[in-house]
Amino acid sequence: MGRSILFEGAVFHSGTSEKESFSYMLVEKGRVKALSSSRPDKSLYSRCINLGGGHVYPCLIDCHTHLLYTIVAAAMGFDICSVKGGRVLPDTMAGVEARLRDFAAGKKPGRLLVANNYIPSAIDQRRLPSRQELDNWCGGRPVVVYTIDGHSSALSTAMLEKMGISPEGHSGILSGEAHDRAQGRLTDIIASAVSPAVLARGLAAVENSCADFGISHLGALDGNGDSARDFTTWLLVQLARRMKIKVRFYPQYFDVERAEKYRKYQLHPRLGGCGEWEMDGSTGSRSAAFSRPYKDGSSAPCYYSRQQVERQVELADSRGYQIASHAIGDCAIERICSALIKTESGRLHRLEHGEFPNSSCLEMYRSGRFAVVAQPGYSWLDKRFLHSYEQLLPDELLGSLCLKSLVEAGVCLCGSSDSPVQSLDPYLQMAGMVDFHRAEESISAYQAFRCYSLNPAAALEEAGDIGSLEPGKEANFFVADRELFSLSAGELTDFRPRRSYYLGRPWKRRRGSLWELLLMLLGPCHKI
Repeated sequence: MGRSILFEGAVFHSGTSEKESFSYMLVEKGRVKALSSSRPDKSLYSRCINLGGGHVYPCLIDCHTHLLYTIVAAAMGFDICSVKGGRVLPDTMAGVEARLRDFAAGKKPGRLLVANNYIPSAIDQRRLPSRQELDNWCGGRPVVVYTIDGHSSALSTAMLEKMGISPEGHSGILSGEAHDRAQGRLTDIIASAVSPAVLARGLAAVENSCADFGISHLGALDGNGDSARDFTTWLLVQLARRMKIKVRFYPQYFDVERAEKYRKYQLHPRLGGCGEWEMDGSTGSRSAAFSRPYKDGSSAPCYYSRQQVERQVELADSRGYQIASHAIGDCAIERICSALIKTESGRLHRLEHGEFPNSSCLEMYRSGRFAVVAQPGYSWLDKRFLHSYEQLLPDELLGSLCLKSLVEAGVCLCGSSDSPVQSLDPYLQMAGMVDFHRAEESISAYQAFRCYSLNPAAALEEAGDIGSLEPGKEANFFVADRELFSLSAGELTDFRPRRSYYLGRPWKRRRGSLWELLLMLLGPCHKI
């Protein structure tokens, strides 16, 4: 009798097309051996597992997260704003004050406080809290408050001092490039407050969340060029190599030489992401580089000159690196795309975000030379609850938001969370694709699913191993009660798998104990 395991009692969707499905799946040594519509001969398997009805899908891939901060935020941070009953709450500065006071009240004096998901466009005063307000509300503790887009922050006096920034005459607010270029120091300070117990809880929370959502692989865009030693990135790499959820690491160093020390740990040489590879900032902080001014008349430049970008892209490509680079405004998109399209290695490079391409950028998108990794869940939230695009951008720029046009042009379009900027929840991103900010640019639920399966597998250069259920590929799959490809946007936001399987084995929830962390650190390593 064969050593394969037969899975039955469900509809098995391969993911290679919307309609293809099977009744049985054979798994051997963690990989799919065969799928069939008729029951295989008993000689081909040694054990049978009935999944109890429902639908089976290949596990999902989130190829754009900031993993270290996701782990830290899961263990010691909290979200200020959330969407409840069709509203963003709190929506007043008094409500923000109450949330921060409550959070600080249970913490020891001097304890560092990290607050995420602050939505300025939904607050009555349309601003971040000042340094003096944070000092008053949080008892003089070191505090950092991050906006929902992750490109602006408010810092208390104690936090500014920890960063070596004189608080004299400083509002405590960092935005755009000033914020983006300080993230290494901020991350070092936050990481220094993370105990082994906090780390254990954060790791468990992230891996359990991935299993809850049916995610098997995470792209980790981490590393801070403004941190001299950047010990936290080294620590992340050691953890990522031992995680059960598979991690693919992109060091965010513009300095190619600095990335070299991590090359030996990588499955494929990869480089970039956000951090030092940001061509611009964000729309919410008015630091995205557009060819037209914002509604208030302001504008923002690209962070690097054309010569700087072309030089570093050519160097990284010549060293064999796949390059990923953050660009949101059309000027920033054009700057990085015009450099990537000249590369000679033939590797599929990545454009992160790419929300507002102009016509020339769209032509470069269609070249097939790079993947576009977007977060449509943000625009879904913005259209319904935040309204920052309407408040900040002229109609001409809003009209350049596109999704369906990219899919129809054959662009390798990927959905991702940008966690912790947004939750790891992939179904929010799919909802944002099915009911896009511009309705005419919406795509089907199956097309959205491909943006979390086959397409990111290609973007990670691992389409031969992951992204679908086919013979020879890893048997990573989840079981759900509902048929995913027919769901509306509203139904997608409530969709959750029943159980996830990795290499044919069911996920066992992590407890987040120190003993579990120790066993993990002593366990086997894999390439990232």
